[in-house]
Amino acid sequence: MPLIKYTRNNNGTYGPTVNNHYYISKLDHRRTAKRKKGKNRWDITEGEEFSVFKPSVENFDDWYCKENRCIFSLIDKGDVILGRSGERLAKFPNNRNDGEPWHGYPVFTEDPQNCPSVELLERWKTEKKVPLHIIVRIERGSL
Repeated sequence: MPLIKYTRNNNGTYGPTVNNHYYISKLDHRRTAKRKKGKNRWDITEGEEFSVFKPSVENFDDWYCKENRCIFSLIDKGDVILGRSGERLAKFPNNRNDGEPWHGYPVFTEDPQNCPSVELLERWKTEKKVPLHIIVRIERGSL
């Protein structure tokens, strides 16, 4: 599935998704933001960020990591580079209050907090949601 460029709502959010979730792009994670320590930046447009979030939140049970309290997402089975530093995996933390929009950013899996849980990776393997070579790279912390 290619990236789609969505248009922002009047209040600055994107959405809703089919399950009534909204997304907001954060300035410090945009591709044009100045490089800050600990802040990964998208290499895609603000409108394309929503196309990374949307399929994962609409298939929540397939992509939600209970251990890290976040949704993970890949585009085209990990073939699309999402971040300025070559990241292919995106993370959308659920550290928001109910009703607030989600936000997210691209991540590398070398940090365990940015890595899907063993349980989620096993489910992806069993259900063939993610190619095995991508799962192996996630497990090694090299994606």
